[in-house]
Parts: sequence; C-alpha cells; structure tokens
Amino acid sequence: MREIYFHEDDYCEQQLLPCDATAHAEAELQKIGEFSEIHRDPNGAGWTDIYVREEGALEFSTLKMKREELAAAVEPYLQPFKTVYTGYSSHRELCENTGAWGESSLCALFANWDENGIIRNIWMSFFEREEKSLLAATKAVVALGKLRPLTYVDWAWDYTCEISEEEPFLSKLRSKLDAIAEKTGESK
Repeated sequence: MREIYFHEDDYCEQQLLPCDATAHAEAELQKIGEFSEIHRDPNGAGWTDIYVREEGALEFSTLKMKREELAAAVEPYLQPFKTVYTGYSSHRELCENTGAWGESSLCALFANWDENGIIRNIWMSFFEREEKSLLAATKAVVALGKLRPLTYVDWAWDYTCEISEEEPFLSKLRSKLDAIAEKTGESK
C-alpha cells in the first residue's frame, strides 16, 4: 500500500493556477520579494516579520476540473498513492478528499477536491533530480495543461511558468533543482 506524507508548510507552495491568475501571482511574488528584503534580519537569522500572501480571485476550482479528469491525465506518468497524510513535527493526520500521484515523496503531485469531485487545489513536491522523475513530473503537469490553460507558481523559488509545453517547465524545474543542489553542496 503506497502512502505519502506532506508537511503542512508545503501545501500549495508549488501550485497550479488558472492561466488568468498569472498577473496576480507575479504581483504577489514581487510583493513577497520586496517585503522579504525590508524585513531581513540584520544578524542573518531569518526575517523580522511574516508576509501572508493574498489569494487571487481566480482559484483553481473556477476551472471545474473533476477528480477523474485529473487522474486520467496524470496516471500515465505518475502512479497514484493510496493514502495521503499531512501534519507537522510528529503530528500526522489523514487527508480527506485528497489524492497524490508520484514517483516518491520528492516527486509527487497532490490535489484536493470538494464533495462534488471538483478539484480545489493542485500542488506539488518536485525535488527529485533523477531524470526519470523530472520527465514524469513534467509530462504529468503538461498533460493537465492540455486540459485547461494553467500556470505553475513556485512561491518559494519566485517564479511562474505557463504550462503548455514540456521544455519551458522542465528547464525551470531543472534550474531550481540545480540551484538547490549548489546551495546544499549536493552533487549531481
């Protein structure tokens, strides 16, 4: 039985939004960057305040994508997990109306839905550097982009990417993972 856990802080940090929400996401990314610079701790110990990003008027649910549509699009590339948990520290709880597909906890796509099976949010944990995982993640996301016009937003790494073709998304994802590897001293 495949199960997966995501930390509550990772919820919607890498997410898909309607393409029409791109301008709002880019404006929020700019505000976050400016706030971050103003509130950087002078001693290098983080920040002196927290910015809570504003949700846009165009949430994913406005696209009316059904859970079955999502599963059919991503399952040729990412295998489903049977059970999804979330939590923090040692606390762990079962997620209701939530699914996940992926290669591992470092290469997974998550979605939650309402009582009618309409997708509310799609978010990811894409940190696996293996080529097989990168390609599977890319193909799954682009398959969703073929169903509806979508934008990928990575709030932590400060970028958006329209999802219509594989190469731009794959390139951005590789760049992010290479930057993480460089910062952490991880080799390829």
